[in-house]
Amino acid sequence: MHFTIVSYTFPPSKEIGGRRWAKFSQQLAKKGHNVTVVCANNSGSLEWYQKEFVGIDFCVLPRNYPEWLNGYANNILEKLLYLIYTRIFTHFTKKNLFDKGFAWRNPMLNALEDLHSKKAIDVLVVSGGPFSLLNYGAEFKMLHKEIQYVADIRDPWTWGGLYGIPNMSNNKKKYQELSELNTIKECNMFCYPTQNMGDVLMQKYPTFASKLYLLSHAFDPDKFSNVIKDEKRDGFIYGGTMYNGIQEYILQLDKIIKANPNIGFKWNIYTGTQYPLINSNFANGMITIHPFVKEEQLFKLISKSAAYLAFFPITDKDLISTKFFEIIYTETPILFIGEEGEVGKFIRENKLGVHILPENIVSELPKYLNGNVPFTKNYFNVSQYSFSAVTDTFLNALKDYKE
Repeated sequence: MHFTIVSYTFPPSKEIGGRRWAKFSQQLAKKGHNVTVVCANNSGSLEWYQKEFVGIDFCVLPRNYPEWLNGYANNILEKLLYLIYTRIFTHFTKKNLFDKGFAWRNPMLNALEDLHSKKAIDVLVVSGGPFSLLNYGAEFKMLHKEIQYVADIRDPWTWGGLYGIPNMSNNKKKYQELSELNTIKECNMFCYPTQNMGDVLMQKYPTFASKLYLLSHAFDPDKFSNVIKDEKRDGFIYGGTMYNGIQEYILQLDKIIKANPNIGFKWNIYTGTQYPLINSNFANGMITIHPFVKEEQLFKLISKSAAYLAFFPITDKDLISTKFFEIIYTETPILFIGEEGEVGKFIRENKLGVHILPENIVSELPKYLNGNVPFTKNYFNVSQYSFSAVTDTFLNALKDYKE
C-alpha cells in the first residue's frame, strides 16, 4: 500500500511529536509498503532525509508559522507583532493562533492532491497536534472517498490543557469542537496513544465508537544493542523534562534525606530543563543534575542504576510514554511518585516497581531510598510494545476499519 503520513514536526527537529511517526514510517517501509512523509521544513536537507530514512519519500513544506507566536520574540518588532496577533487579530478569526498548522491548509491540501495524482494514496495518516491538520485531512477524505483516512492524536484535543485551548473564547472552543467532530465523522480510524484518552472519546462520541483505536506508544529495541543489563546497580536515575507541579514533592524528598543522612540515597538527573530548586547544595549534595545526554547513552546509564525515580505532576498521571517501555526493557525498577492514574496502575499491575501517592511520601518513601525497589523480572512482556510489533497489529487492524 501507499501510505502518506502528515506530521508537521519530524526529525531532525527535536520538538515534541516528531518521533512517533518517524519510527512508524520506518517500520511501514521495512514491511514492504510505499511511504511518503509530508512534514514542515525542520532544517534537514533532502540528502539528510534520504540517508536517515532510506526508502521513504519526502514532501517538505514551509513551516508557515512565526516563532514569535510561541513567545520567542527576538526584537521589538516581533514583540509588537505578538501583541497585535494575540490581543487584536485573534478576535477576528476562529482559528487557534497557537496551533502551528493554522496557515498550513492550502499547502498541505495542495501537496496531498499532487501526491495522489502521481501515485494514488491508499492510506492517509495525519498526526496531531497541530490539531488543525486533522481537519484538513478530513477535507481531503471528503474529496477522495477511496482513501483510508487514519487520524492520530498524541494529546487530548478539545478537552486538553495545551495549545492555548483552555483560554479560548466560547466561539473558538466551539470551532475546535466542530473540527474534532468533523474529523471523527470523516476518518476511518481515530487513533490515540493511551486508554484514558480512549475513555474520554468513547464518552464524547459513542456513535463513532467503532472508529476508535488504541495505537500505543512504542519503543525501538535497536537503540539498546550496546546496552548491557548490569546486575551491579547503584543509585537512582531520571532522564528528561523536570515538570512544573512537582516542587512540593521534591521539597519533601529533601526533608526526608536530611532526616536520614546515612540512608545511602543518590539521585542523578539528566535533563535540559532549568530547575533552580535543585542545585549542588540541595539534599546535602545527594542529588546531582547533569546535562541531557543522547538516548543511547542515557539508557546505558539507566541499566547501571538501581531504580528509575520519577515525580509526575497531576497533569501527567495518565501519561504512559515510550520512555516507560524503554526503562522496562533495561530491567530497571521504577519508583513513581504521583497521583492515582494510568501510570500508577500500570506500574502496580505489571509489577514494575512501586507507586507512592503524594500524601504518603513521608511515610512510604524512606523505605525505598536505599535503592531496594521491588521488581518482578519478565512478568511484563515489553516486546509487544516494540515499534515492529505495534506496527504489525496496526496493519492487521486497518483491514477491519475500512468503510
